[in-house]
Amino acid sequence: MRWILLLSLVLVGALAVQALAEEAPPTADETRRAKVFATVGSETITVGELEDIINARSPYARKRFTDPEVLEAFADEQVRNELFYRGAEKLGYAKDPDVAKFVDQTVIQLFVRRDFEEAVTPDDVSKEDAAKYYQENSDEFRRPEMRRARHILVASEEEAKGILGQLESGKGMTFRALAKEQSLDTETKLRGGDLLYFTEDGHLVGKQGGAAINATLAKAAFELDQKGQRSKPLDLGDGKWSVVELTGIRPERIQTLEQASSGIRRKLWREEREDALNKLLMDLRAELKPEVYPERMDAIVLEPAGDPIEPRNR
Repeated sequence: MRWILLLSLVLVGALAVQALAEEAPPTADETRRAKVFATVGSETITVGELEDIINARSPYARKRFTDPEVLEAFADEQVRNELFYRGAEKLGYAKDPDVAKFVDQTVIQLFVRRDFEEAVTPDDVSKEDAAKYYQENSDEFRRPEMRRARHILVASEEEAKGILGQLESGKGMTFRALAKEQSLDTETKLRGGDLLYFTEDGHLVGKQGGAAINATLAKAAFELDQKGQRSKPLDLGDGKWSVVELTGIRPERIQTLEQASSGIRRKLWREEREDALNKLLMDLRAELKPEVYPERMDAIVLEPAGDPIEPRNR
């Protein structure tokens, strides 16, 4: 963690130099904030310190402090915390490895938040940059039309015609019931032949690994005009035939620049922040020249992990 400490010293030194260069008589507000509220040993608690702790809270929480009793109890709590801190310091907790590790982590988090996350916000991304990204990545803001359908897979054209005739007569079982009873598609028959939502090229929405339905089924579904319509018997090859029924339509949706602007700005802000962090790391590596010995990782001894916990049945 030496580089963290060095970095902290550099930052503190830079701020001290700037303060000396800009030394001026304190303002009335600075004088007010510097008033000592309490002393604990050689340490002081100022009005400004109490004020900063309160003002860091939400507006709703701050409202409670208009009650003098709440404010007094809060101030007493800060004195109590300082007493505990001094007691812990006497017992050597300030040098405890766990405390040092916590401080290191806090320094890193504070540094990243103040210098990279708060210094520039998504609102600082210009309209021009957002518009440029929108134009260059237009596909991100277009959701293609999607269809949902179900089908019944059978072994011949005659069977497909028979099922279609039965459905169109309005007598007998529903499409869903027929699919469960007669479809040869083992993947979809238990859900009544449901093919889920898919795009015009057959790709299943929300499925990983390029999962897709038969292209002939997708083409037939996109040729139907409204929910409830059915296709003619479809030849899927290899002696398999199908009848498709359209069950859902999600029209194409295109986000306008105005609708997409907030998301684009957050994305560009995150990229800018990551670029700045990466540049800082490169600069620190060049300056501090860390040396790593990966072969020595073999010396690490891991405690036994124990048996994995079996998840409960649901």
